[in-house]
Amino acid sequence: MKILHIQVLPKLSGVQRVSLEIFRSLPADFEKYVLFSDSTDCGDYAQCVAEFEKTGAKVLFSRNLKREISPKDDLRAFKEIYRLCRRERFDIVHTNSTKPGIVGRIAARMAGVPKVIHTVHGLAFHKFIGFPKWQFYWACEMAGSAFSHKITIVNRFYTKYFGLFRRKVTTIYNGLDFSAFPAAAPRHAVRGRARILFVGRLDAQKNPLMLLRVAEKVCARYPDTKFTLVGDGELMEACRKFIREHGLSRNVELAGWQGDTARFYASHDIFAMTSIYEAFGLIFLEAGYYELPVVATAVEGVPEVVEDGVTGLLSDPEDADRFADNLIRLIENPEEWMAMGRAGRQRVTTRFNSERMCREYLDLYND
Repeated sequence: MKILHIQVLPKLSGVQRVSLEIFRSLPADFEKYVLFSDSTDCGDYAQCVAEFEKTGAKVLFSRNLKREISPKDDLRAFKEIYRLCRRERFDIVHTNSTKPGIVGRIAARMAGVPKVIHTVHGLAFHKFIGFPKWQFYWACEMAGSAFSHKITIVNRFYTKYFGLFRRKVTTIYNGLDFSAFPAAAPRHAVRGRARILFVGRLDAQKNPLMLLRVAEKVCARYPDTKFTLVGDGELMEACRKFIREHGLSRNVELAGWQGDTARFYASHDIFAMTSIYEAFGLIFLEAGYYELPVVATAVEGVPEVVEDGVTGLLSDPEDADRFADNLIRLIENPEEWMAMGRAGRQRVTTRFNSERMCREYLDLYND
């Protein structure tokens, strides 16, 4: 069985880690290939390539496959993928994310690949963009779906958009190999004192500036609270400016891009994520494993991962007051935050492990 996964950036973020877990689990009779953009300015480019090569995969790079929309580059990427599929005669092409899912699916199907699978890790159309863009991205996704044999979605929330293709659609929740995670020391909760962790890109989707507004509210009430934001992105400088202008330097640390986040999970008490849209979020699984209760926004697939009132507390997107109230509730009730953390670990290790996820993908490949 000869299989190609198509990604965009060669970095170990959520989407690439899912492919990596699948490759690690595939039987020896699978001949594995992965195609990335040839971008090398990713935070952990070399590590990403090395981890895929450890699975026995052949790592390929595209000169034309880009994240940004460009008719000229997209047409070249289509031709490049088409020729690759014709030359290598893959049995399965599995695309991931929006751009490879459109260009890659059409090219693979037209090249005669017997099984074309796409995993929807997120949708470009959501309520926080204008209708013309929403309609354009929706049309692109539907066009790509017409060229799929199977469509997997990482949550049930998105299935409502794929009514035209419901016979092709199945939900496969993401999972992680928790046995590879470093162990964490026992936790000790102290009322009125907490270390809050954010891990993600500092961009519009993750809405870090809202978290900083929340931090200002929380620290005004509990000045010993500490916030750590792990990640980089286009809003980094705006975050620095907000921290400086609002006197939060003592309470907020911008840790930047980190290849190893385990030590941050192990040294913090509560996980916070202010996304305005989020399909799933492997970060919630990592937080759960380290027994961090999650305070997050109830968007898209998040309520399917974080059980409100059991493993964390959810609020509407962009509602900074309610988000701050949820953090304060846990800071004031350490017994509750500890109980939610334990429940979170139980939930993620039983329902969202890589063994279950990989078994479901292997069944899909062999079907």
